[in-house]
Amino acid sequence: MSPARKRPGSGGRTPPPNSLFPDLPAPLLKAAAQRPSRRGPRREIGPAAAPESPPAPDDTRSREDRGRAALRRRVMVGVILIGVWGALILGQLVQIQVLDHETMVRRADRQHSHELTIPPFRGRIYDRNGRPLALTAAVDSVYVVPPDYPAATIPAAAERLAACLEVPVALVEQRLGRDSRFSWLKRKAAAEQVACALETGLPVGTIEEFGRFYPGGELAAHVLGFVGADGDGLGGIEFALDGVLRGEPGRRTVWTDGRRTGRGSRVVRESRPGADIELTIDSYLQAVAEEELARALVETPAASGAVILIEPQTGDVLAMAGAPSFDPNRAREFPLAALANRSITDPYEPGSVFKIFTAAAALEEGVTDEEEEFETFDGSYRIGRRIVRDWKPLGPLTFAGVIQQSSNIGTLQVADRLGSETLHGYLHAFGFGEPTGLPLGAESRGIVPERGVWRPIRLATVSFGHGIAVTPVQLIRGVNTIATGGVRQPLRLIRGVSGEVQPPDDGVQVISPMTAARVGQLLAGAVLEGTGANAAVDGFSIAGKTGTAQKAMPGGYSETDYTASFAGFAPASNPLFTGVVILDVQRPNHSGTGAATVFGRIADRVLWRHRRTGWGTERLVSSGRTVRQLVRRWRGRSASAMPRPQAPAGSGSPARDLVASRVRMEEVSGPATSGTTLIAGAAGTPAGLPEGPLGSATPGLPPSDTSESPEAGVATAGQAMGTPAPREPSSEEPGSRPQ
Repeated sequence: MSPARKRPGSGGRTPPPNSLFPDLPAPLLKAAAQRPSRRGPRREIGPAAAPESPPAPDDTRSREDRGRAALRRRVMVGVILIGVWGALILGQLVQIQVLDHETMVRRADRQHSHELTIPPFRGRIYDRNGRPLALTAAVDSVYVVPPDYPAATIPAAAERLAACLEVPVALVEQRLGRDSRFSWLKRKAAAEQVACALETGLPVGTIEEFGRFYPGGELAAHVLGFVGADGDGLGGIEFALDGVLRGEPGRRTVWTDGRRTGRGSRVVRESRPGADIELTIDSYLQAVAEEELARALVETPAASGAVILIEPQTGDVLAMAGAPSFDPNRAREFPLAALANRSITDPYEPGSVFKIFTAAAALEEGVTDEEEEFETFDGSYRIGRRIVRDWKPLGPLTFAGVIQQSSNIGTLQVADRLGSETLHGYLHAFGFGEPTGLPLGAESRGIVPERGVWRPIRLATVSFGHGIAVTPVQLIRGVNTIATGGVRQPLRLIRGVSGEVQPPDDGVQVISPMTAARVGQLLAGAVLEGTGANAAVDGFSIAGKTGTAQKAMPGGYSETDYTASFAGFAPASNPLFTGVVILDVQRPNHSGTGAATVFGRIADRVLWRHRRTGWGTERLVSSGRTVRQLVRRWRGRSASAMPRPQAPAGSGSPARDLVASRVRMEEVSGPATSGTTLIAGAAGTPAGLPEGPLGSATPGLPPSDTSESPEAGVATAGQAMGTPAPREPSSEEPGSRPQ
């Protein structure tokens, strides 16, 4: 064995024990040398290991001390973690209970309490005599919970439910397969439909809602409008006065548990019913207007039409009929074109009926008189490069003859004396170019040339109703100014709200009473001897004027489509009503005499009825049936969505029968008017009284083959509107009627 190597610098000496730590005392170094190593005893690798000696007592105590230290460390870590966890919980509790207290309370309320809307009772609509035109009743709506229907059972269930509710099968399948907890099947279903759905045994539910229905069906449909599935007004009075009719909804709080099981409810606020509306419409006159308009559309024939009747001194709208019409109970089944009220939305060129206002301005300004004679130049008159023609050569005519025979050439000569500034001022005074203010919505202002110096051809065409567009309600307001002695009376459709009758507004004097009387005499002559002869009624003097105008189209005017009209009032002195009739017609039945025939038939029925019974005496005492019975009848009728067959128009279905079958007026007190009994009865003339005079009241005109323009058209009642059907036999003695 080689000797130990010497360390450099040691000189071969072994250093003393304390040479490395000269500052430590020797006993401490000795104790450190005796301390056992943490790594344990060092094992020797050899053929055989020597047996270990038992641990000393000091080693055992050292291990116990180390275990206790480790335990203390673990306990300390656990305590710290528990403290942190507790602090987090405490902070979260502070956050929930203090900082977010209000938010959590609201969240809990949303989970266990639900607010439901209590729909209000929608106000009812009546005519001027208390007959109900629109009512509200409680009806059931059918719903399902889609998870209650497994996918395999949906086709069969959909087929059964669709048959009961009369809805498409595909729609029911789609709603049964929704991924939701609620789905409507049919809103506001008929009682028979609900009963059928419940009898199937399938899991369906019902919710009671308020349904709107209209006892008269199509009666005054364009005036009333209709409501949607959610009770919102979507047309007519229902839309324009929706805020008044709707009322205020109430609120109900419902409490549920975690399984959505109801545990109670409380009414937070009661609903407030809507106000009842009383219209100026007279159901009888409305039925007469609709019946005669429908008859004219068949006999003329015409694509569409409108009839408006008003009370002269008050401006009350007595009837407003439009065709094609619709049933508000089934409004969704009709095209959009049938839902529009063309009396207020569609302006049109009035044609020769507009000569009424040119004549009024000329007589008021004194530029002519009834006896002045005008040359008509063999029916042709040149203005610049344009040629104005009469409907046939008329020869020299007095101004009265110009109006009676509807001469364009005579009218434009008078307009030339007036000038465009003066004529425009009178048109504005009569109310053209501004809406009437009827609460129906979407009313057109019409089209009137701007004030200023018009070209000669513009002045000429406007004077006889071309180059200007008016609505039917504007036209009747202007004509009514003549009937009221020159006072432009505002039109009124709302007679009262919640039983409070609103007085009519004051009118504006447009022309003098003397001028209005003179124009009235000219219009009476036009019916007696001129183009309006088809409007004549035996025993009465009728005042009015026909009009025919080609329809405007892109690039000019149509050669086939015309608007035929008649405007007037009856009787000519102290008139009971003012009326306008408008028909959309085609050649060869395009004359205004067809519209005059409609006016004459309406006047004949209205005037003779008034002579027998007086105005408004048809109010009868109710027979005692209640609204509930009326609702049950309506539910039965609405079970089928098929249109009801309509009786053919004509004297075989007089308006009194029509109203009696469509508007049975039985009404009692309701939520809106508790304790008040509304009086109504079947409309029409008392039994035993005839609807109209015996015989035809329509005199003939020259044959139509002598005419060359719309004003001639078809001359006689038989040619224009078909031969009138025989009237009901009169109970009066022959010859007892005044002549």
